[in-house]
Order: sequence, then structure tokens, then C-alpha cells
Amino acid sequence: MKAEFNRRYADMFDFVPIGFFTLGPEGRILEVNPTGAGLLGADRSGLIDQKFSNFIADGFQAGFRHHCKKVLESGNRETYDLRLFKTNKSLFWAQLESIAVRADDNTLNGRQFNTAITDITDRKHAESALQAARNELERRVDERTTELGTTNEKLRKQISECERAELALRESEQKYATLVEDALIGVYILKDGKIEFANDKFADIYGYSKDELIGMDSLDLVHPHDRPVVKKLREKRLKGEKVTVEYESNGVKKNGDTIWVMRSFSQIKYKGGAAISGIVADITKRRKAEEALRKSDKELRILSNQLLSAEEKERKRIARELHDGIGQALSAIKFSVENALLELREATNPIDLGSLETVIPLTQKTIEEVRRIVKDLRPSILDDLGILATIGWFCREFKNVYAGIRIETTIDIKEDEVPHHLKTIIYRILQEALNNVAKHSRANFVHLRLRKKETRMELIIHDNGRGFNLDQAMALEKSRRGFGLASMRERAELSGAAFEINSIMGRGTTVRAVWTH
Repeated sequence: MKAEFNRRYADMFDFVPIGFFTLGPEGRILEVNPTGAGLLGADRSGLIDQKFSNFIADGFQAGFRHHCKKVLESGNRETYDLRLFKTNKSLFWAQLESIAVRADDNTLNGRQFNTAITDITDRKHAESALQAARNELERRVDERTTELGTTNEKLRKQISECERAELALRESEQKYATLVEDALIGVYILKDGKIEFANDKFADIYGYSKDELIGMDSLDLVHPHDRPVVKKLREKRLKGEKVTVEYESNGVKKNGDTIWVMRSFSQIKYKGGAAISGIVADITKRRKAEEALRKSDKELRILSNQLLSAEEKERKRIARELHDGIGQALSAIKFSVENALLELREATNPIDLGSLETVIPLTQKTIEEVRRIVKDLRPSILDDLGILATIGWFCREFKNVYAGIRIETTIDIKEDEVPHHLKTIIYRILQEALNNVAKHSRANFVHLRLRKKETRMELIIHDNGRGFNLDQAMALEKSRRGFGLASMRERAELSGAAFEINSIMGRGTTVRAVWTH
């Protein structure tokens, strides 16, 4: 019985997909399993008696020494995250879980300790991606703070929910680290489809006791919908075929609840035949967190779209009030002054009217300025005649102001082929792109093209200017670069377009937006 017990754990040491090391008090490698050697990309025998610190990246040496000292002095299990070198000098993140080796009298021998190593690179990347997503979400919320007004509190709650989801995800991912019996992830061995070994964590994930699991058909723990796929993967693996080593699927707990699990497995030799050794982690919280993040991003996009729509409506309202109110009032004032001057000139006792006559050109100039503001806010031609007429009008106005820039337009689409909700988007992109050409490009030629090809509608604006470094431009502080590039991209993407800006120094810039129906 003892021989069987020792053989079982020897098999676990050699074949379990977790790296195990035995280290001396000075950090020398006394023993290592194949998985541990594989993590370092080295031959197992070549690692013996090497200093483990040879594989530790700069910045983590002191932390590792402190970890070793703490393990040997306290006798408790200790964990430490650090970056390790492979023999090919590539780096990866790992988590150490160490415990001092006890002597036969159950006292610490003070000389060596066992360490389990788990590759947590994917987890670190996931944390980094989540952090980047959270930073991006906070940046966009900050940009909208003054504009969203009454919706601020709702957005803050969303950010708080994302932070809680991120924390829950970190707690879930901690389950990947581990020694065989006390691991934070489930470890199991299958032979002929039956469970031969399961640790406490594996039993806890599915809600069974370890005794109930031994001898159970492993597919009983897989959701019926996923059983054919899981069964096929295992059969291919046992035949030596190349299959996905790590995958996610639905599992079924003892009480019938459905959970999400991450599985990773490999083929081993066990009890004289082929078997499967694998690990399982409960990722239900992570999947729920991902769904919550997707929902939060969708809601933010909806709010941004509503904000842009509200902005256009407000522009239209202000333009109409300027035109119908102030514009007409100024015209009436000019007409009244002109009539008064005419009457005064015809009077029997004419007076000096020089100061009053200066009011007329000043009023006319003010009327023209109001008209210009109205056109900038929302040209009435867009609502009255459509986007194609507006493009022609805008290009003519642009050439009147910037006579040194020639504009060539190619319109391969009919007015009724442009969806109504995209007409304002197209105009705003065109307006911002040509303003950038006038202010920054030093171009003397612009080619504008709007066309429809099958299910695609494409807007292209190309200039022959000096170009710019797109990465540097996007990295500038918003107070320096304004919202031009970001505004065009946001408007296009919120309308469902694929948007890109290509710029080559000395060869010009191309702005492209493509809508697919």
C-alpha cells in the first residue's frame, strides 16, 4: 500500500502540469520535475545544483531572498510573484508557492524547502488588459464629465462596478497557483474516462467529496452541450494528435448548477497505460465580469451617441434662432436706418448724417458674421437639399477662403442611397478633415471621394500635404491637439463605420471611413 502511495505521488511529481522544485537554503536546485524544467526551457538534469537565482529577472532578486528566508524561518506556506528567465533568455511571469521540508520528527530541518511554480503570464496579461480597459474607460468618462451632466453619477457607478469586477477576477485567478494536495486549482487524473485522482480543490469546484469523485465518469462533470467536444479532445490527445491544450467549457456541479471552468490537460503514463493529467479552475466570476465590462462599454457607447445627437440638435436649434431671431432683427435695423437716412436727406433742413451712415456697413458686417456662424453651426442646406449638395457647397466655400488649395470631388453615390442618420456624420468628418488640411497640412491639393460599392459606402479624403506622425499626434495632451482626430474617429465608430487615418511624412494624409450594410 505504501509503495502504491509513493508511486502515485511520484507520478504526480513527474507528470502533473505544475513545476515542482526542491531548493536548498542558498537557493540551489536539489530536485525538479519535468514540468518545472520545461518552464525554464532547460534539461532536467542540467538544472540540478544550479542556483535558482540564475533564472530570476533583475528587480526580483531581493524579493526572492526575502521569500526564502520567510519560508525557512516561519515554516508556513508562502507565495511570491516574480519574473523568470528561460534558458533562451525569454521572460515569463511565475508564482512561487513554497513550504519548508519537515524532518521525520515533524520539525523544520532549516535546510531546504519545496516550491511549486505556476506560469501566470496569461493572468498578468489579463490584469494588464483589464487595467488598460479601466484606464480607457475612466479617460472617456472624464472627457464627457462636463457634457453628460445628470448622467455623471450613473457613470461613476459603472466605473465602481468595473473595479469590483476586476477585483473579483483577480481573486478567481489566484486559484491557478498550487501544490498537488493544497492547490488553489483543481488537479485530477483520468484513466479510461474515469477519475483516478482528484485533489480537494477539484472536489470543491464541483461540490462533491473526494471519495464520491473517485471512479466517476469525468464527462458527468461536463455540461451536456459541451460533452461531445470535450470527449473528442481527450480522445485525440490520447492518440497523440495535436489538440488545444487549454480550453474553456461549461461544467455541472453536484447540485445541478452550471459553472464556467478553464481546463488544461496533458497525456501521461499511469498504472501501466495512457492517462490524462489536468487542472481545472472555476472562472465563473471572470466570465460574469467580462460580460459586465461588455455591457458597460455598450452603455457608454450609447450615451456617447446620444450626446452627439443632442449636440447636433442643439446646433440646429441655435442656428435657427440666430437666423430667425438675431439675423432678421439686424436686417430690420439696417432697413429702418436706411429709411430714416432717406427721409432725413429729403428734409428741408438737412443735417450731418456721417455718424449715422457708418451704422449701415457695421450692421451689414454683423449680419454676414451671423450668417457665417449659422453655417458653421448647422448649414440649412444639409436638411433642405441633402449631403451631396452640402458637399458641393462646402467645397466651394472652402475654396473661396483657401484659394491656394485645389479640391477635386468624386461622387459615385445617389442622395437616396445615403442613410439619413449618416448624412450629418459624413458632413462633420468632411468638415473636420478639411479644417485640419487648411490649418496643418500645407497641402495644395485634396481629393474627396464618396462612393457606394455593393454593400459598402466609403468616404475618402486624401491630401498631398506634409503628413504627420500619427502616434505622436494621438499621444499629445488633449489641451494641445484638441479633439479633431478623436472626434472624427468617435463619430465614425459610433455610427458603425470602420475608421482609419494613414499619414506618411512628406507624402500626405488619408482619412477613410467605411460603412457596411
